[in-house]
Amino acid sequence: MKKTRKKILKHPLVQRCLAFIGFLYIRFVYATNRWQFIGDYYIDAYVAAQKPVIICFWHGRLLMLPCAWKWKQPFTMLLSSHGDGRLISRVVDYLHINTVAGSTTRGGGKAALGLVKILKKGTPIGITPDGPRGPARQVSPGIVTLSRLAKADIIPVSYATSRRKILGTWDSFHLPLPFGRGVIVAGAPIPYPGSEVDSQDLTDRIKKALDAVLMESDVRVIEK
Repeated sequence: MKKTRKKILKHPLVQRCLAFIGFLYIRFVYATNRWQFIGDYYIDAYVAAQKPVIICFWHGRLLMLPCAWKWKQPFTMLLSSHGDGRLISRVVDYLHINTVAGSTTRGGGKAALGLVKILKKGTPIGITPDGPRGPARQVSPGIVTLSRLAKADIIPVSYATSRRKILGTWDSFHLPLPFGRGVIVAGAPIPYPGSEVDSQDLTDRIKKALDAVLMESDVRVIEK
């Protein structure tokens, strides 16, 4: 029975239906919450100058961020080529967000090279540095390598909603609910590392920055 259910869920038609339902839910939640964007001027500057930039966010705070891309500049997300990554890719396609399948680490050399080309054209990309399977809120080294190769700065982003459910998934997925308030927080850019910068130091800095914007978004939605 379990195998049959998995087979049905993987059927292309079922996947398309699930993706469309997901898209409608995201749009509904976005439309019925009152949103505040903190630090969007950081992203404004990179978009205006068409300067390479990597927008990064924890996997558990992924859902609403594609919908929140308000700039006319194209945006590309790196998503897993397996399982939920394919479904998310179909969802964000409805939101007019481009995707690249793969990973910057697990055999994702081809994806990384493609992302470098995209970044050098001035197109921002989005990455979950703890995806696709964790460990949760731990930065994989791939984002540092990509930043260095493309000479792209990194901007940490997170969101929170006042009405939500935190799922019991590996990433403590934040499921936003309608009819509340939402906050999206972008942190100060982290400059791309030169050869003299220790990769582990930068990885630690990215983690601290991501945790900081996550905490700020959580605090702001409970403030009256």
